[in-house]
Amino acid sequence: MSSSDIAKAYIEAKARLEKALKSASEYGEIVGFVSRFTPSRVDESSPLIQFDVDPYQYFLKFDSIAATGTYLAVIDVKSGHVISLRVKGVERRDIMAEIGVPDSSGLTPKLDASGLITRARVKAEPLLAWNPETDEIKAATCVIEPQSPVIKPKPEVLEKILGLPSEGVVLGSLTMAEEVVEGAKVRLPLKAFYQHILVLGTTGSGKTTFMKNLIVSLLNMKEYSIKPFNMKPTVIVIDSTRDYVHMILDRLWEETPNINLEHETKLARTIYGDIEPPSKVTVIVPVTKILIGKLHEYSKNKGITIRDSITAFEMLARYYFEVTYSRVITDILLGSIDEVEVKVSGYQPRRIATLKVKYQVRGRSREIIINILPYAFRFTEVKGSELAELNPFLTSQARDQLPRIILAFERHNIKINTLKDLIDLLRESVRGKRERRGLEEKSPLSDIIYHELGIHKGTVENIIRNLGVLDDSGIFDVILGNEYVYEPDLNWLLEQSPGNLIILDLEFLREHTPIMAGNVESIVALRMLHRAFKWKMTKYARRERSQPVIVVVDEAHRFFPAVGGGEGEYVVQVANMLASIARLGRARGLGIIFATHSPKDVHDIVLQLTNTKVIFRMDPALVDRLDLPSEYKRFIVRVSDRVAIVKSHMLRLSYVTIKTPLPLAGHFDLSAL
Repeated sequence: MSSSDIAKAYIEAKARLEKALKSASEYGEIVGFVSRFTPSRVDESSPLIQFDVDPYQYFLKFDSIAATGTYLAVIDVKSGHVISLRVKGVERRDIMAEIGVPDSSGLTPKLDASGLITRARVKAEPLLAWNPETDEIKAATCVIEPQSPVIKPKPEVLEKILGLPSEGVVLGSLTMAEEVVEGAKVRLPLKAFYQHILVLGTTGSGKTTFMKNLIVSLLNMKEYSIKPFNMKPTVIVIDSTRDYVHMILDRLWEETPNINLEHETKLARTIYGDIEPPSKVTVIVPVTKILIGKLHEYSKNKGITIRDSITAFEMLARYYFEVTYSRVITDILLGSIDEVEVKVSGYQPRRIATLKVKYQVRGRSREIIINILPYAFRFTEVKGSELAELNPFLTSQARDQLPRIILAFERHNIKINTLKDLIDLLRESVRGKRERRGLEEKSPLSDIIYHELGIHKGTVENIIRNLGVLDDSGIFDVILGNEYVYEPDLNWLLEQSPGNLIILDLEFLREHTPIMAGNVESIVALRMLHRAFKWKMTKYARRERSQPVIVVVDEAHRFFPAVGGGEGEYVVQVANMLASIARLGRARGLGIIFATHSPKDVHDIVLQLTNTKVIFRMDPALVDRLDLPSEYKRFIVRVSDRVAIVKSHMLRLSYVTIKTPLPLAGHFDLSAL
């Protein structure tokens, strides 16, 4: 190389170095430089670079620039590309080691702070390279030049160089290990919700707080849009613990133990701005015969006689408010209720009782609206094949034969008005006798079922057993006031509810159902999911646009248990149904968010269908089922509350860690009541 070429190379290198330094100051804060003493290499093994951090910077900011898992960036001198780095290791040496004094020298030096004034050597892995001129992001594959400045990037730059989505539903703040990166958000495009999400975490790890914040973020639509129609999503929550019905109430952060309230408030505002809890909710309230008895007692204590359905609906709404919201407002929020106004409108199955509630908490007045829709089954509306589909606990034989039996009875002019009527007829067929005018005689039903239809007696007994559970639950053929309660018209409700929150309160069902009828919760939950799916399919077939529908299934293991965790036929039937809904729903704007404690408790189909997983603190024995890299496995078993790993194909790096703030909506410990 001639001296002229050397001079030209020097001028070019000097210009590029100066440009890199200028870019470094623009994109962040310089914390070090790629080492001049250790070669930068690129090969087929894991590439690493080494850079030095001066002692002053190190002592001031070691947790954010020299801790494993920390994200930094380097401005490559030759290309000007901004390359994201993940710190893999840090080395510190005393001055004695730096100057080469051997440990075997016999010297026992006194403690001396001057020995610590040495540079920290940091090893980091290059991740992605961003070209600011073209805004293109690629995998970092080129060698990084010595003396390239290493920076602590600004939040918006960090989001860019980590390949995080720039638009989407906000999941939380980006963290480096457990340290929040102020101003950097992790978002997930709405289409990722159609490919389904699984949220995992042990009790108390922050799973429910995250879910509530996610719902608020979904409904708010602050950081994403739905093109081209901008239709707000409807969120349906299958609430089996009554954690979600209180979301419309004020949040209570002051009572949270061991928190820095100022820090948490700042975190929430940085991520979500001024988002408030939803002020309107539609609650689907299962009505059973046990509840009807309680309503009559409640009305009697209020001095009201239920004579018609309008009065009955109003008393149901008032009773539900008192047992669900009233004591939370007065005893936990320490507020006062100023007014509760109830208006009943519409006709079955579109009749709604609307509660308009005004209350005060800490001198602040608030108004909320709670729409109450009663839910029960009417036999005449679900008889036949729909009744068979309704109950996944039936054997496949029983599911096939039940509609045939009902049709045969109708052909023989045998009237069936209620589920109990059908069960009594089936029991009579098994006995082979019936009582008539005080005398026993042979029942013609046996001939219909066993000879005309050729159905096995064991199949009939399975039908009786499972329909008996439904009847025992008291949710079939319920009379409220002077009319039967029907399933709400979910198609109509979804048409009216873009941007709304709909909650199915299964805990209320459990409280008003006999212990022996536990299967009914699963039946109601799966029915709701299936009907939302059918509405989406109908709209799609008609080429009619509809809003996205996101179904949240809390305590998912109750409804989709692992093989061996439930009745064999039920597990297979439910797994097949879920696979069909999840796969076909993707193209139709239907997404499911599952939440559960452990991956081993939920059916494998849930793990397979969810392309995004949000993992909070978990027992070490369970982590291996999640196929996480080793560094994340070590991290997740000891991480703090509300910190999680997000694993998603929507992320360029596949994995990222987040922190969600305290709940943006009402979230209370009801054991205090």
